[in-house]
Amino acid sequence: MDRVASTSRRRHVLQLGLAPLVLLAPGWARSEGAAGKGEIKLGQTMPYSGPLSALSAVGKVQVRYFKMLNEAGGINGRTVRLISVDDGYNPAKAVEQTRNLVGREGVVAMFSSMGTAQNVAVQKFLNGRKVPQLFVYAGSDRFADPEHYPYTLPGLSTFSLEAKAYADYVNRVKPEAKVAVLYQNDDFGQEYLEAFRQHLQELGSKASIVKMASYEVTTPTIESQVIALAASGADVFMNITSPKFTIQAIRKVDDLGWKPLHIVPITSNFIATVLSVAGLQKCVGLVSATPSKSAGDPEWQDDAEYKKWLAFMKRYYPEGDTTEHLNFAGYGMAVLMTEVLRRCGDELTSARIMHEATHLQEVEVPHLLPGITVNTSPTDYQIIQQIRVQRFDGKRWALLEA
Repeated sequence: MDRVASTSRRRHVLQLGLAPLVLLAPGWARSEGAAGKGEIKLGQTMPYSGPLSALSAVGKVQVRYFKMLNEAGGINGRTVRLISVDDGYNPAKAVEQTRNLVGREGVVAMFSSMGTAQNVAVQKFLNGRKVPQLFVYAGSDRFADPEHYPYTLPGLSTFSLEAKAYADYVNRVKPEAKVAVLYQNDDFGQEYLEAFRQHLQELGSKASIVKMASYEVTTPTIESQVIALAASGADVFMNITSPKFTIQAIRKVDDLGWKPLHIVPITSNFIATVLSVAGLQKCVGLVSATPSKSAGDPEWQDDAEYKKWLAFMKRYYPEGDTTEHLNFAGYGMAVLMTEVLRRCGDELTSARIMHEATHLQEVEVPHLLPGITVNTSPTDYQIIQQIRVQRFDGKRWALLEA
């Protein structure tokens, strides 16, 4: 691991040493054969089946990342096996699979499992067993709560951070906005809505929520909800939905000729699997937020970490879509997990893993925007503290002025 000096503190960047079509092992990995000290098992649940199977791209790219890493020498002389299993985006199935991964497979940690409800369903079990639940692919603030869940860390910016950014933006550009809200009726949607509403109140904003509608994740369509929201006369549409329903909502808003300021969450702003499916021209003007570089955006074609990711994709996941942000973010989170394990040395205990995961300072991760780094402490588990608002122009997400 190369350590690069910053002006005030030292930043840490995983150097994979890419040569043309060859991935060279970093020095710390080449010190002895990857099989020299055995295997590190990580567990993960993903929606490989079901209505949100597109989100499983995260698991697919991460399995390939650890294959690459093992070929390059592993971590501290050990291979890493990510056991990634299907939960169908079903919390009950996530519980069953997680218990099997912990009890039968003996994983040292759960890593980057997908979904708010799924991670909530296993959080008490994992914390009770003192099994690290690291970098979960969900943004609930309950995953950044060291007092109640000391063995859980989020992998994304939290819902409250994102919702506050949108409240700030609405208050600035439409200070007397009439807001209509569509939200998923679960922890994800409810927590997001409450954070948005609360921050508007804290700002003393004259913007108000004039209509709300919810849906269940098993609902086939949300067209009737969008029709009702459009009829409210709202000029801002907070579309707090998961990808399948984001696509439906974008199409219906366009069909109705409704022209609100349309905001979609980070979890649904993917160009390849959401916006392209909805129709790019129907997405012009969408507003979202991000802490990340945008996969497929020419702006990053000369960025060193972006080029490393492209080379990785070409060799280890050639069928993967390099315009799909899930593939870039999943890769970046695997890099972060690698750094935590590397710091553990030979002490792969729950206590040591959590110590390293909660003492990250200015760690640079490949997919994050320049200047946005991962920072944690034993009292602050929010790994990402900054976020940028962006607008879709029909081809790409353009960052707005901070």
